Amino acid sequence: MTSDRIALLLSTFAFLAAVFPALRALKTGDWRRGLVQKVIMAIGFLLQTEAIYLRGQVVGQCPMKSVSDILVFIAWSVVLLYFLVGTTYRVSLLGMFTAPLVVAMHVLAFAVPDAFPAYAAKGAIDPWVELHAALALIAYAAFALACVTGVMYLLQERFLKKHLIGGLFYQLPPIQGLAKAIQRQVFLGVLLLTASLAITFKLDTPITNPKLIIAWGVWGLYAIMGFTIWRHTLSPRQTARLAALGFIIPFVSLWLVT
Repeated sequence: MTSDRIALLLSTFAFLAAVFPALRALKTGDWRRGLVQKVIMAIGFLLQTEAIYLRGQVVGQCPMKSVSDILVFIAWSVVLLYFLVGTTYRVSLLGMFTAPLVVAMHVLAFAVPDAFPAYAAKGAIDPWVELHAALALIAYAAFALACVTGVMYLLQERFLKKHLIGGLFYQLPPIQGLAKAIQRQVFLGVLLLTASLAITFKLDTPITNPKLIIAWGVWGLYAIMGFTIWRHTLSPRQTARLAALGFIIPFVSLWLVT
């Protein structure tokens, strides 16, 4: 096994281990253990970063072409955004929801056919192309985090309706805060994807390019979602459901564009 895959495997185990302190905290009600989970998540992120760097050295460019590499890059972006927005929530609980998603994406990256293939030889690297791809994948990570937050909102709402007050309920952020978090994550994703697609005009990418058509389709879905949020057309519950289920489309599109 190559060094980049060893680093990625160690990262996967770190994120898997990050779930246990949070589960223990939920059981005991003592959330001070959340710091342990945050440290483990940080170790996993550093190992992720090393894996992407080593993979980039192998392929001679930013690894964002195969399904495996795209899954890893999005997972890395999800963790990056987790740390950037974590202060908005109870960080450890968000990590408990985020870590399994990252583990699942890593497992898929290893499991897909022809995982981590060699890249064809490439000449000079166009930084605009690399920026376009990176912004698009980070936008997808924002949508993934909106999905996670949507699940948290739906759980919180269920607890309130069923009067299940205790345990996990007390660890979840206020339901109004979760609704606002979904809005910010959707808006961030749309902004990043808009910037990514704007770069394609500089690259003179044909409008009939299948990857571009799919990217515009994802942008349209989340632009509509963002507009309905801005206009308060949907209830917070409907928005949470849309954010949770809507990520299926960009996730499936990863296989289509590669």
